[in-house]
Amino acid sequence: MSLNLLRQEIDMLDEEIIKTIGKRIELARQVARVKKEERLPILDAKREEEIRAAIRKLAKKEGLSAPIMVEIIQLILDYSRIEMGLI
Repeated sequence: MSLNLLRQEIDMLDEEIIKTIGKRIELARQVARVKKEERLPILDAKREEEIRAAIRKLAKKEGLSAPIMVEIIQLILDYSRIEMGLI
């Protein structure tokens, strides 16, 4: 495969990643709305730790650096908080 084709494939994956993060953020907004309606705390430390644990396991399964993947998901979680107006 040529360099240009490889780069095009990477560009397509980057677009998918961004779109997927956008969908995740929108779902987090919906979760926040439901929690507000049900008078539940918005932040859930236990749930966030479950997410980090699942990411560690998935990263290892995929042969990726678990600490780096957890750092990436933490950035997404932090961005979710910003979008929910918590930061």
